[in-house]
Amino acid sequence: MPEMPEVLFTKSAFKIATHCPTQAYYYRNSKGKNPEYENQSATDEFLKSMAEGGFQVGELAKIYGEVPPENDLEGCFGYDEPLKRTHELFEQENVNIAEAAFRFGDCFVRADVVKKKGGFIDLIEVKAKSWDPNNPFVNTPTRGANAGRKVVDSGIRDYLYDVAFQKWVVENALKIDYPEKQFTVRAYLMMADKSKVNTIPRLNSLFRIKKSVGSDGEKRAHAEVAPEAIEILKNPHEHVLTPFYVDDECKLIIEGKTAEQADVLGMQFVPFIEEKSKWFVNNEKHYCLLGSKCFKCPFQLSEEGKAKGLKSGYEECWRNTAGFKDEDFEKPLLKELSGTGIKRDDWIRSGIYFIKDITEAVYPRKNDGTGAGWTINERKWVQIDRTNDGSKEPVILRDELRAEMATWKFPLHMIDFETTNSALPYFDGQRPYEQVAFQFSHHIIYKDGRIEHKGQFLETRPGYFPNFDFVRELRDQLGKDDGSVFRYSHHENTILNAIREQLIASKEPDKAELIEFIESITHRGKKKKDGHYEHEGERDMIDLCEVVKRFYWHPIMKGSNSIKQVLPAILNSGTYLQEKYGKPIYGSEIKSCNYTAESPLTLIVKNESGEVQNPYKALPQLKEIQDELIGEIAAQGLWSKEELEQYVQSASADEMDAEEDTRINNGGLPLVLFRSFQALDPSVDWEKAITAANPSKDAIKYNALRKGLLKYCELDTMSMVLIWEYFNNLTKE
Repeated sequence: MPEMPEVLFTKSAFKIATHCPTQAYYYRNSKGKNPEYENQSATDEFLKSMAEGGFQVGELAKIYGEVPPENDLEGCFGYDEPLKRTHELFEQENVNIAEAAFRFGDCFVRADVVKKKGGFIDLIEVKAKSWDPNNPFVNTPTRGANAGRKVVDSGIRDYLYDVAFQKWVVENALKIDYPEKQFTVRAYLMMADKSKVNTIPRLNSLFRIKKSVGSDGEKRAHAEVAPEAIEILKNPHEHVLTPFYVDDECKLIIEGKTAEQADVLGMQFVPFIEEKSKWFVNNEKHYCLLGSKCFKCPFQLSEEGKAKGLKSGYEECWRNTAGFKDEDFEKPLLKELSGTGIKRDDWIRSGIYFIKDITEAVYPRKNDGTGAGWTINERKWVQIDRTNDGSKEPVILRDELRAEMATWKFPLHMIDFETTNSALPYFDGQRPYEQVAFQFSHHIIYKDGRIEHKGQFLETRPGYFPNFDFVRELRDQLGKDDGSVFRYSHHENTILNAIREQLIASKEPDKAELIEFIESITHRGKKKKDGHYEHEGERDMIDLCEVVKRFYWHPIMKGSNSIKQVLPAILNSGTYLQEKYGKPIYGSEIKSCNYTAESPLTLIVKNESGEVQNPYKALPQLKEIQDELIGEIAAQGLWSKEELEQYVQSASADEMDAEEDTRINNGGLPLVLFRSFQALDPSVDWEKAITAANPSKDAIKYNALRKGLLKYCELDTMSMVLIWEYFNNLTKE
């Protein structure tokens, strides 16, 4: 029998173990060529897009750390090769290394950047996180259980624990590897500094995300440094990526002197490492106490994972610790409840796992509402009561909803934004993670019931800051009347207030008018007792999500008010919408900016079991949109369709190629595509770069992806229209 390869306790394993040691076991056994458990975080597209931003930060850190290419050990795999190379490089008196390797006992770390200057070792952990240097990493609360004791800020805890783990491993490894030498290890966290303003145009685009296929056949992302990046970064500029000195905080953590360790780790820091590393390398499974965090466990089983014969770590924990049987996983669990007053951790510790076990002694009913509709408590009890009754029908406060809708002023405007941000700003003059608003969609509902996709905005030109034109176009589209404006949840209000701050600091000639417009449709400041805000526009956007919360609940929604849950609920609740939108009227009877009478969209399609399919699945695949463009060019007679298809497929493997067989139907993809657009040559007019004589590959992809983004965002506001139509029909019955 072949000997099993050695497995060591790495940074990733340590981080997972700090949240749940049992998950560390599942993590170990979800890797390799023959995984035992499914790990859904490995396939989460939004998490992947976030990780790709980390690759960009990592490459910039190597440049700032003055790591020569030959000292970048990223291409060294396993344990032995990087350890050997690190030891060789450490023979130099002064040396800078990326991905240096250190081992102490069962623990193994790859340090992002190490700078050796004689006996001093600067250990730099790089994170795509932002931090305000005015905020301390460790606080001393004046009240509560930890009053007078040092506590690591929860917002930075994972990151400080990470670098403290590395410092502990590196210090101990050096004592063993170099017993005759004295080293001083100083710990740093290199992060985006919120106080810094970027002075490099298109900084983000100096680090372009590329996709490549590894030896295991999996497609992976990495950041490629643009050829001009090094020269640009040699010029004086503001470093938005800053090394924060955290050595003192790491010493406190390693010595077990921060008070949160008992709650977070269950013991002090070093004993935790020693115990959990032993469990990990020996592949020991130890079950932990259950809690609400278990509901977000990534080791749950999807249909795809089930087909592959993988196991569910999530189910194993509940079977072992709570005695669950197969049928218990089908019962409504506490994970379906959340919000103010819901104490899931306390309930789980007392053995309450199911909604049916919640009593008034556990969660008292309250009747303290003063406004129209349910309070949070009342709505939770609607959910609890109807779930326990097994009801399949929605609950609607019809009269109250009718009265609420009577206050809305026609025409009604439904708007939705697509925005992004990044640790490395896209534009000069921006701080890390400052918002960029690059797209919106706008539907209008008239008093006579007519619906129209009135307008849209999409700015993807590389190097072009879109925010102020975004607001100008939104003002022009909404400013023709004083009808009610609707958003879904808080995002649009937050973004417009962020742009307001940008305008205040800007030199835009019309900034006063733009600020006035923003203030007219938003609110800011604290909420007062009367339900209004300190600063509230006369046309403050109405939150359709809040309307849902106060007047409507459906069993399909369970405890979620996300539009992705509400939409299937209303579409499956009656025949009115199904009959109307089961026909290809969208783009013909209903005017659209992206669909035509010749090529309309059937929004509602039922599956084989008679359930309404998610309308986002009706969106065309990006490959289909690209083929349409190719067909239009081929019709001009200079290229055959086959020649064009072959030509386009020869493009390099980057982000714009990676998603061509998908639909733009998840929240993470527009962010990724905006980043890829910004990496293009800013001297080219990409929207006009397609000609029959010279059909640029990148231009075809650029325009296909733009069309996909426009159709995606249009469906977001049409979803809001569908919710209104459903409510309007109900209140007329």
